[in-house]
Amino acid sequence: HLGPVGKLALLASAPAAAMLASCARWGRRLPLQRALAPAAVQRGFGGSAGKLKVAVLQDQQIPRQDAMATLQDKGFDVDWSLTSGSDAWAVCTVTSPVTAEVLDKHPACKVVAVSFTGFNHVDLEACRKRGIAVVNVPAYSTDAVAELSVGLALSVYREIPLGDRKLREGGWVCSPGGFEIRDKVVGIVGLGDIGIRTAQLFRAFGPRELLGWSRRQKPAFTDAPIGGKHVELEELFERCDIVSLHVALNAETQGFVGRSLLERLRPESVLINVARGGVVDQKAMAELLSQRRFRAGLDVFAVEPIPADDPILKVPADQVVLTPHVAYKSQEALRRRMAITAANLRAFANGAPQNVVLQAS
Repeated sequence: HLGPVGKLALLASAPAAAMLASCARWGRRLPLQRALAPAAVQRGFGGSAGKLKVAVLQDQQIPRQDAMATLQDKGFDVDWSLTSGSDAWAVCTVTSPVTAEVLDKHPACKVVAVSFTGFNHVDLEACRKRGIAVVNVPAYSTDAVAELSVGLALSVYREIPLGDRKLREGGWVCSPGGFEIRDKVVGIVGLGDIGIRTAQLFRAFGPRELLGWSRRQKPAFTDAPIGGKHVELEELFERCDIVSLHVALNAETQGFVGRSLLERLRPESVLINVARGGVVDQKAMAELLSQRRFRAGLDVFAVEPIPADDPILKVPADQVVLTPHVAYKSQEALRRRMAITAANLRAFANGAPQNVVLQAS
């Protein structure tokens, strides 16, 4: 039941005709568009003829039409399926969990695109069992995160939130004065791209010394223009006026900064965490902050959003500056993230995967 156009296509394609004839012998029907389509589309991955479908499982934090256009510009059909299932070839998330149950709703999925650097919210074992690859966006927010690290340090040192509150309450003088970063000792824990960029920014303030910790020596940190020095963690926490955390959260770094390290900080020290909440023993940190053992600027927490009864919210306001996990969240970074996600999917579709964190089995 092909009609004139279908018959003409069959005459022009002997292999397609042979395929249809073979299917007919077995009592099956194969639509002509699938017989002539690329192999990926023949496998039934949901898009219109010649296109693969991507199911978006979570808002991308930029206008929806912009996110869809970014994917469409790479040649994909887009299914904005935040809660429903789909027949899509790929699913796209940010931080929303991708569990076995979620994957069951998208049975044709071959790749999970995480529009985020961290991917611990994706069930890798469930993906492995289904032969699903996972890709992420490793370096979209380097500048944004590094800048907030410095911003939190300045907020604590110069008491910016305290000054704002005092003015709104009708007051004026709020403290004897803050501190400068110049001539202080700054420590960077984790010397990946973000840690290195953070060190570059702090260097511009003229610290007396830049200390760093990493599992491997990083020439980018020790060489000019940063001119940092690698030290052990204990020395870094003992000597630094500002300690900025930039390590990934994994099984090895869970609770990485525990009570013993935190107790090495001095009352004038400032701890900055723009990495992941889980890398710090948050209960111990809240207790020590309340004892005024050091101060902190925190953008990440053990549980997010923070529960109303979390001890960190009971810490005196002059001891800690809190922001709701926004280090990555600049407009430039969010659009860059979406563009890299679309490029990851196109590269995977073209057989040249990039930014792969789990190979398809």
